[in-house]
Amino acid sequence: MTRPRTRSTGTTAPPPAVRTPREHIRAVKTCTACSLHTERMTPVVGDGPIDARLVVVAAIPRRHEDLQGRALAGAGRNVLDSALMSAGLVPAEVRVTSVMRCRPLDDREPTSDEVRACNAHLREELAMLSPEVIVSLGAFATSVLLGRPVPFERVAGYRLDVLQGVTLVPTYHPRDAVRGDPQAASALRRDLAVARAVLDGRMKTGAQALADLRSRLVADG
Repeated sequence: MTRPRTRSTGTTAPPPAVRTPREHIRAVKTCTACSLHTERMTPVVGDGPIDARLVVVAAIPRRHEDLQGRALAGAGRNVLDSALMSAGLVPAEVRVTSVMRCRPLDDREPTSDEVRACNAHLREELAMLSPEVIVSLGAFATSVLLGRPVPFERVAGYRLDVLQGVTLVPTYHPRDAVRGDPQAASALRRDLAVARAVLDGRMKTGAQALADLRSRLVADG
C-alpha cells in the first residue's frame, strides 16, 4: 500500500479559551450539552501527560471506554500500545483522547449536534495541550479534526497541517486490527513511525510539506 506524504489541509476556526487540566476534566465529567449525558456510564477524559508532544485521538467510546472513562480501552488499547512501542514511542509519554466523550446507546452513530458538543471539548483539550503531532484513529476522528468529511483511504498516512501548525497523521483505528484486518495493523505501526519521524525532525511537518507543495506548483505553473 503506497502513501504519498505531501497532502495538507486544515481548519481555520480560532482556538477556544484554554482552561486548566482540572477545569477541563470537570467540564467533561459534568457536561450536559447534549442528550448523550443521559445514556453514558462514565464520560471519557483524555489520559497521559499534559505536556505530551504526541496526541492520539480516538473516535466514539464503546463498552470498555464507557465503563472505564478512557478514550481507548480493552484490546484496542493493547493494539495501540504495541504499535507505539514498535515505532519506538513510549505509551506513557503519549496523550490519548477522544472526539466523543459519551457512548451513544446501542453504539449508534452520534448526531451532528452531539458531535458539535463533544468537539468543543476536544478543541479545548488540544488548545490546552499544544501538541506537535496528532494521530487520528479512523475516518470519523479524521473528518472531525479536518472540519469536513474526507475519503479516509485517500488521506490515511499523509502528513496534514491542522489547527494552525499541528501535524496530523490519520491512520486506521486499532479496532480494525482487533477485527483481523492485517492492513490496519501494519498501517497503524507505519503511521506511528511517521509521527515519530516528524517529532524527531527526520520528516517534514505538515506545514513544511504544504509549503513545499505550493513551491512546486508555482514552479510548474
